[in-house]
Amino acid sequence: MPNSKNTARHGETTKNSKVNIPIDLHQQARAAVRLVERVTGRRYTFAQFVREAFVAQLTVIARDYNSGRAIVPDTEPLEPGRR
Repeated sequence: MPNSKNTARHGETTKNSKVNIPIDLHQQARAAVRLVERVTGRRYTFAQFVREAFVAQLTVIARDYNSGRAIVPDTEPLEPGRR
């Protein structure tokens, strides 16, 4: 995904970020996007898939680890590298 301004789902202007994921996971997600398009006949983008995945995981984390409260954005970079 390019690192440029883009219109967010709720009409807000946001900057996109880059995330590194294993190639096999990326390819599986790409296949899922194509599957949704083929089965539903509607346009479905990789960016939409990623956004929905993030929202779903944030919902789980908020429920399981934050007493159901929304996760407050944090602008501090995470420690680099894999753990």
